[in-house]
Amino acid sequence: PACIFTLHKENIPGWQTELSSCRSLFSGNGLRLRVLCGCRRHLVIMVYRPALLRESLRQPERRAFLQARGYPVSMGTGRLLDELSRRMRSAKAGGFPHEIGLFLGYPLEDVTGFIAAGGAEYRCSGCWKVYGDREAAEKRFALYRKCTGVYCGQWRKGRPIERLAVPG
Repeated sequence: PACIFTLHKENIPGWQTELSSCRSLFSGNGLRLRVLCGCRRHLVIMVYRPALLRESLRQPERRAFLQARGYPVSMGTGRLLDELSRRMRSAKAGGFPHEIGLFLGYPLEDVTGFIAAGGAEYRCSGCWKVYGDREAAEKRFALYRKCTGVYCGQWRKGRPIERLAVPG
């Protein structure tokens, strides 16, 4: 339902205009762009599909987990993102909010496993560390690699971002 990336401001002159442009472009394709946190040199940005994120975070077990961690689950996806953003901005004081994995669509058992093990003793790793179903995760990682290869190939061939950001 979402992905995050870091934008290094010095690498993109006029980054404010670029972000605004991407927001407009993405919204026409059902995507949202949100700055989760940032500093003088970089920004952490989330691109997400609101309907998919809402559906994912409404799953009872995910909802219960987030509620137990102090997230306002009854307030809607926007408030959940506000809280995630607040926690990321204050991460230095209270530790990184590893529950971000749920916002990115990681399996709950992998998020809880990572938190419990402190990032150690995982079964395999790819886009994230796996503590649950290794076979399912490896299949998903292979699918992500294939998709990334296709999109990067199209980008290298000159396909513009508005043609790559397809409606979902």
